[in-house]
Amino acid sequence: MKKHFVISALVCLSVMMLFTGCTQKYPGYKKTQSGMYYKFHNCNTSATQPKLTDFLKIEMKCYLHDSLYYDWQGTQHQVYTQLQDPIFAGDLQEAYAMMHVGDSASFYVKADSIAALYYDQDPNAVGLAPEDYFRYEVKLVEVQTEEEFQANVEKMKESMKIEAKRALDEYVVNNNINVTPEPSGVYIIPIEKGKGRCPVKGEKVELDFSATLLNGQPVGSTFDSPEKFSFVLGEGYTIQGWEEIVPKMHLGDRVKAIIPFDMAYGEHSVGEIPAYANLVYDIKLLKITTAAELHAEAERALKALKEESERAFFDYLKVNNITDYTASGLFFAKSLVTEGAQPQKGQTARIKFDASYLDGTPLGDSEQLGGQYDLVIGEGKVLKGLEEGVSLMRVGEKARFVLPYTLAYGANPYGNIPAYSNLVFDVELLDVLDK
Repeated sequence: MKKHFVISALVCLSVMMLFTGCTQKYPGYKKTQSGMYYKFHNCNTSATQPKLTDFLKIEMKCYLHDSLYYDWQGTQHQVYTQLQDPIFAGDLQEAYAMMHVGDSASFYVKADSIAALYYDQDPNAVGLAPEDYFRYEVKLVEVQTEEEFQANVEKMKESMKIEAKRALDEYVVNNNINVTPEPSGVYIIPIEKGKGRCPVKGEKVELDFSATLLNGQPVGSTFDSPEKFSFVLGEGYTIQGWEEIVPKMHLGDRVKAIIPFDMAYGEHSVGEIPAYANLVYDIKLLKITTAAELHAEAERALKALKEESERAFFDYLKVNNITDYTASGLFFAKSLVTEGAQPQKGQTARIKFDASYLDGTPLGDSEQLGGQYDLVIGEGKVLKGLEEGVSLMRVGEKARFVLPYTLAYGANPYGNIPAYSNLVFDVELLDVLDK
């Protein structure tokens, strides 16, 4: 047994020697050619080594400057990760690939790369300097192929479904629930009788509710809050159970509702609600707003939004002293004027730009597109105001263009951009190309 351990350790040492030697930055650690620092505390090369797409069960702690960043060893949940190609040189995927089942090791990995490429964060915004490294203490517990992992997941799901159904049946018996469930499995138990009508699809309902798990653990309530819960029936905004229960309630009704997991959040966990959770609700229907009333409210809101947009646009021009404009309503100010070439219809204008809302909130920039952006004048493939503004520029010039909503995305929302959004583009024309 001892001989086997010595041989494994020697093999492990020979593998490590393929990398560069010990480092001064982290004494006792070796450094790979990709720039990752590592030290094995236990290494058994005779054990299984993961391959690409395998799932790895791991225990891991992460430290920054010797302070615990997070701890996956202290959790009751099993943690799996899938081995993939490295995202950057010296990342965690490379560390996992070096290990065998039962191995434990320490790895230093560039913190700014982890923040930017794993979590899409600005390293500076989260307090990470270029010289910072995360130290990961990792133990590889188990390796499963992708097929094995997916099969085990399906088995686990089926087991959780069976347990959830058993728990619901037990709750019904123990609490003497004698009403007949709906075909979906939802139980609706009257508490107070209202005098109004039932809401229909397309109408907005406002409700008070409290929610618990079957064991009585509370997971949400509005009864003691001034803000009530509301949604439009039929829009899929809320869980299926609510969509079935609320149309059966009269205005003023209060009911107890028992909702099986498949009519609630299913296999997903939400906040304090675990996956495959059956839920018990106390619901009171407070208000119904008709579809016509909703439409009128929306029209009033859009009108107010339009008026506020137009006021804000001209306030911005006044505060920033921007007075040049075109017939379309595009306002601009050039901060640098040249005698360079001016793009013509059919030519490609190569630009740098920063886009924002009037209040300065960033919207996007050319750095996100590789450092520059090419647009063909006259093709109409970009915002009207931007294309018109660039056509007014000469190579080398810099300008600020203030686009009214009519030259931007108009009166309708576009993705995350609200309706009636005025936009500001700071543009530099780098070059004009014929093709």
